[in-house]
Amino acid sequence: MSIKIDLTSEIGSINAVMVHRPGQEIENMTPATATEVLYDDIISLPLARAEHQQLTGVLDNLAQVVELTNLLSDVLDNQDVRERLLREVVRLYDCAEILDELLDTPSPALANQLLEGTPMRKDTLEKYLSPLHHALPPLPNTFFTRDATMCLHDRVIIGSMAYRVRLVESLLLKAIFKYHPTIQSQGFYFDGTDDSPADQQAGHENPITIEGGDLLVARDDLILIGYSERTTASGIDRLIQAIAAHGRAKNFIVLEIPKQRASIHLDMIFTMLDRDKCMVFPPLITSARCCRAFHIAYTGNRRSKIREYQGILPALKKQGLDLEPIACGGENRFHQEREQWNSGANFFALAPGHIIGYRHNIHTVESLSQAGFGVIEAQEIIAGKQQMQAGKPTVVVMDGAELSRGGGGCRCMTMPLNRSTIDW
Repeated sequence: MSIKIDLTSEIGSINAVMVHRPGQEIENMTPATATEVLYDDIISLPLARAEHQQLTGVLDNLAQVVELTNLLSDVLDNQDVRERLLREVVRLYDCAEILDELLDTPSPALANQLLEGTPMRKDTLEKYLSPLHHALPPLPNTFFTRDATMCLHDRVIIGSMAYRVRLVESLLLKAIFKYHPTIQSQGFYFDGTDDSPADQQAGHENPITIEGGDLLVARDDLILIGYSERTTASGIDRLIQAIAAHGRAKNFIVLEIPKQRASIHLDMIFTMLDRDKCMVFPPLITSARCCRAFHIAYTGNRRSKIREYQGILPALKKQGLDLEPIACGGENRFHQEREQWNSGANFFALAPGHIIGYRHNIHTVESLSQAGFGVIEAQEIIAGKQQMQAGKPTVVVMDGAELSRGGGGCRCMTMPLNRSTIDW
């Protein structure tokens, strides 16, 4: 079945979504290498898989769910694509000596190997003395499918990753979206692999980085972008120029986010839940010292103005999107900080007013309940014992204590490819 890229909101009913089940790449890191791959700790693969299965089990009831590894295996069957992609990957890590071995590996095994890593041959003194275990490092962040690509309208955005360790993810996903025979799009708004951090660090003054957790599709014509630790101002300028040039979105609201680990992306402090509701981390969204927001408008292909607002909610209201904020962690600042760290603001919308998130953020779930959301266990949905009803706000809660230690939530782990258009 073909998949047509079509995404015009954060909350339209999900029709097709890409995920990646955590794999051996999770266990191919050690406490010593965890920081290098942007983890605060190592996590348990069996526990992470069991939790992730709850997410995909719910999604399977609602949408076409495609696995990143399977898509990658399909495109690796194309010998020209395989050779170009592998040459680019080994060049990035200066390990051309393994190219022939990779080229001869069957596609399913190669797809897994590109994610799990390739051990380094300790056959020279330099390599023998190297503290590195892998020629191609494992990619344990891959199950956060949101970061390296974004879908918008009928096109794709390939991320320009802030850290070199995630560059390969962008290259792999670029190959999938460009060459997979069942994915139909109108091409790329932006290809971040043309502006690699390695090249930028060699002398570019204003690095261009853009990651998917910083892009939210508020409406067909209104895009939200986080100016964060992972997405730069120059990256935002480049991206919105490319989007505006194609005509469908002319209004962009940029939120300036503190450059810190807890708020690496916009979707860690703000996600949309329904036509009129959003989940927020109050200290940065609704407090007196909330983050600055900037409305950037285009007329035709020309930027016409930039206007500053004290907070994202007033900026959205000015654009006709009046959202009721629901507090991550409830009203207690202590609970807010703890649950935001555990991805308490990071919800994925299954349909307008139907969302999924982590059960362990109990104060956040209670905030949703007080705001009129019913609460259903993921396992009850999977077993067919309960189902969500149209027009009745519902939060599906799933296990996630292990997954959240990787630094993300349900929105981070899902890359929507097609959503139904909603009536505003």
